[in-house]
Amino acid sequence: LKAYSNRAACYKQISNFDGTIEDCTAVLEIEPENIKALIRRAQAFEGVERYRFALQDCKTVLQMPYEKVGKSNFDLCNMMQHRLNRTVQQLKKMG
Repeated sequence: LKAYSNRAACYKQISNFDGTIEDCTAVLEIEPENIKALIRRAQAFEGVERYRFALQDCKTVLQMPYEKVGKSNFDLCNMMQHRLNRTVQQLKKMG
């Protein structure tokens, strides 16, 4: 499990978004509330323009207890959620 998580982090660093999504999904199948995997997968979904999936992962993190998520992860997801919502709205307008 840790190997998938670490490899996902490496993939994200080199912008291998599909690899990041795949490995994070493998982690989340076993540990559905793994915060790092949810955030990394959200960032990767954003990287491949799958904004609704990215939003869903952000919302999952934001619905968890603040003490479990931590301030930096909460702030990161909150900013991502606002950015993704704006992007989705702009895409709807373009239509």
